[in-house]
Amino acid sequence: MQSLQLFEDTVIRKERRIPTEGEVLVKPGDTVEPGTVVARGVVKNPDIRELRIYASLGISPDMVKNYMLKTTGDDVSKDEVIAIYRSFFGRSTKVARSPIAGRIESFSSTTGRAIVRGHPIQMMVKAHLPSEVINVIDGEGAVVETRAAVLQGAFGLGGETVGELVFAVDSADIPLTSEEIKAEHRGKVVVGGSVVTVDALRAAAKNGVSAVIVGGGDQKDLTEFLGYELGVGVTGGEDFGFTLIITEGFGVNPMDESRFSLLERHEGRLACVDGTTQIRSRIQRPEVVVPL
Repeated sequence: MQSLQLFEDTVIRKERRIPTEGEVLVKPGDTVEPGTVVARGVVKNPDIRELRIYASLGISPDMVKNYMLKTTGDDVSKDEVIAIYRSFFGRSTKVARSPIAGRIESFSSTTGRAIVRGHPIQMMVKAHLPSEVINVIDGEGAVVETRAAVLQGAFGLGGETVGELVFAVDSADIPLTSEEIKAEHRGKVVVGGSVVTVDALRAAAKNGVSAVIVGGGDQKDLTEFLGYELGVGVTGGEDFGFTLIITEGFGVNPMDESRFSLLERHEGRLACVDGTTQIRSRIQRPEVVVPL
């Protein structure tokens, strides 16, 4: 396994960019906070549906144009009627509805079919770190820089989050159970020891914990908590209420003393956490950044 980085005091730079061309909202020299929006833009919605309107109305494709209530370019809401056909002097009515909210991208009067695409998706990227903007990436984002203590983990789930660093255990070999997760941990980054139990994961979600950092985790417990098998590809897009970082590996793994001690020295400070993990091709490890 690639060695995991651990820095007590280093200068880090992060590219913060959106996956499309948009508007950059910062300039070089700006001081930004984790929640500062660096750039924003709009991307096409990948949710696209083909509607066989002629089949819904029970008529031939070339007749559909006579019964359309909406046409190319019109916005539609989910389940909105876009075509209606009445027969037998109005005693029988058939309709075609949009399965999603979006816009009619095209309609063919020849085939009696329409394409509906979901509304454009608003994209934005935040600074994530209290830092300084040192460079702007035209139309996409910026590069930010800060001094920080940095700790990489072996595996993570969930995306970027921030919170005050607090300890729920006294040593690196103590398991993190539901009893250690308290109501006052809401919005905090909670450090555990050797392993996180499934009940602790549920308690973290229930109590609004920002992130959990722990030495190990059981794969079966994680599967039970998530409700599906863990994949081998990229993580970070999970949405279960908080971010999880496992510093050592699966199973019962007391956190390495150097990592535990580094976090201990910065208890009470802001921690910026990212659970994104990629172990194929371009390796990316989850990390904890404590700005200094």
